Formats: sequence, C-alpha cells, structure tokens
Amino acid sequence: MRIQRRPQDRHRWIKYGLESVTDGERRVCADCRTPIRSYQYRFHPPESDLYERCVGFAWCPECRLYSGNMVHIPRRRVLVDLLADLPAERREALRGKEPELIDYLDRHFRMHGDKGDG
Repeated sequence: MRIQRRPQDRHRWIKYGLESVTDGERRVCADCRTPIRSYQYRFHPPESDLYERCVGFAWCPECRLYSGNMVHIPRRRVLVDLLADLPAERREALRGKEPELIDYLDRHFRMHGDKGDG
C-alpha cells in the first residue's frame, strides 16, 4: 500500500534500501515508478587507502524515502560535488543531517534536472 506524501514532508530513511526496478536504462521506484535519484560523495582524502569508499544515497522524490550506504567508487572516477558552492560550514552541516541533505539535493535536481548527478 502506497503512503501518500505531501511535498513539504521531509525525506525519511529506510533501513533495508530503496526498492527499485529497471525501466530501460534507468532505475525507478518499485512503488510509484518515479525515476530514482542518486548522489555520491567522497568521505576520505585522496591520500587515504579508503579514498574509494564513498557515501552514496538513493531516493524517490515522489515517495520521499531514501537510503544511504558506503559504496565503492573507483579512484579514477571524478564525482561532481553538488555542495561545492556552499560555505564549508553549511556543507558540513548538511552532511551531518541526512534528511536535510537529501531535501537540499532533491531541490537541486528539481531546479537543474539530472545535470550534475554525482
């Protein structure tokens, strides 16, 4: 049964991952068929042996559910930092509060489309 969400509702974390299905070359929410959005960022500095271990999020903008995990991103892959234009203090505050980060990223995607998907 689908839970109705209002646009102003904050995204909610789900423990066991976001259920999605393939629709052509993209992933869509298994519940509402909305394209899944995703974002990854590097957590460790380039000189670290853990540099390839990154934080990854996936969310459904319609159901307002998200999941986050540590993900492997090869060292040679350049990630787009959608938070780069923010002051360092604001950037760190968002990274410390996942629901606010996902809300921020979702607004970014609505304004800019899929450009800049990290």
